[in-house]
Amino acid sequence: MSAFSGLKSYFSPLTLRRWNAFFRQKRAWVGLIGFTSVLFFSMTAEIWSNSKPLYLKREGKTYFPVFKNYPTSEFGITDSFVIDYRDLVKKDQEAGKPTSVTFPFNPWDPLEQTSDIMVKPSHLHWLGTDSLGRDVTARLIYGLIQGFFAGNTDFYTERLKELIEILPFLSVVILVNGLMKSDSFMITLLVVVFFSWSAVASQLRAQVLSIRKREFVEAARAAGVLNGRIIFTHILPNALTPILTLTPFTVSGGIATLAVLDYLGFGLSPPTPSLGELLQQGRVYIQNAVWLLITPTVALSWTLISINLIGESLREAFDPRR
Repeated sequence: MSAFSGLKSYFSPLTLRRWNAFFRQKRAWVGLIGFTSVLFFSMTAEIWSNSKPLYLKREGKTYFPVFKNYPTSEFGITDSFVIDYRDLVKKDQEAGKPTSVTFPFNPWDPLEQTSDIMVKPSHLHWLGTDSLGRDVTARLIYGLIQGFFAGNTDFYTERLKELIEILPFLSVVILVNGLMKSDSFMITLLVVVFFSWSAVASQLRAQVLSIRKREFVEAARAAGVLNGRIIFTHILPNALTPILTLTPFTVSGGIATLAVLDYLGFGLSPPTPSLGELLQQGRVYIQNAVWLLITPTVALSWTLISINLIGESLREAFDPRR
């Protein structure tokens, strides 16, 4: 049965045929499953990797530290502003108190430093630790979330696009971070997006300029249809093919760019976890801790390949020659 059999009244036969062609491709499913799994684990990172318990029952009270922050006074702690739940549970067990606890699958925080510096993968640290004793699995999971009319308007848009294309990207990133005196992820992301939209915009513009002269658009104008309705009903639905096909490649390019910036030291500032920062550590300590290089390389490759498989499947399914 067609994947869109229940949506015939909402989509045109051509659109349904294209989406059916997309979902019939095995590589499309591989890409979707791969990208969805990465997105799911990164969006729910605190549930899978955290030094806070998912569930804690102590002295007759129930707590959910991953989902809610509790003051130190709640646990009778007066000499610290931070709650070390592992130490708290350990002391309760030594004192014979009936305390039950459930930690996340990987009980480590990405910023938590331990005395286990650059240890090999083990049952305690599945992917080992880095040069500061931080759990690589935790930093990998959190690092994945880092990363969507003609005339005067057209003239100015094209000039802006040309300006973006001639600006040196890396120099702009360094300049912006220097002027803002911040290594904020959002600032870096905005700069990457600012430089990434021009390729898709060029393809969309070419499609719109071609479609607006087609017979069905001219017929709509002759019938007195308003410009807004012509744009959203006749032009955009037929011009979205380049958006659908190029967006996955643009996203993968943006993720790779952010990883490169972090690798070069122009992205997120330490100790924020990122794939680029893990790759940089892996290069420095490749002889002593090769797992620091292998782990982020596999994760980054898996993410980019998944997104590119989706893009290739979309491009084939929406190919107007088919």
